[in-house]
Amino acid sequence: MKERFPASLTRKQLRALVSEAISNIADRRNPETFHALFGHVDRGLQTDDVLHGLEIDWKFERPPQFNEFHWQWKYYIATESVDSDAITVIIAVDTIRKEFEVVTRWRAS
Repeated sequence: MKERFPASLTRKQLRALVSEAISNIADRRNPETFHALFGHVDRGLQTDDVLHGLEIDWKFERPPQFNEFHWQWKYYIATESVDSDAITVIIAVDTIRKEFEVVTRWRAS
């Protein structure tokens, strides 16, 4: 029997979850993985760029992808840094805890 994946969030649902999670970040931890923070220092993006990009109006860069190993959706978000540079941010979402984790980020071409 083939496993059925949970439905991915719509843009509106994801924006609401991310907005709520960002408002709670001060109480918790940095939402970026070790890879996102230190794996590509040469990309010149800081946590402030990522949070700014997730707080402003953004769109999906490509359709979400389901990660069976972690049993969660990854969302590819096209947005802008603090300096208005185009960036892409990939987040993994925990819908039960209403949290997200930035998997990686890069400057868009």
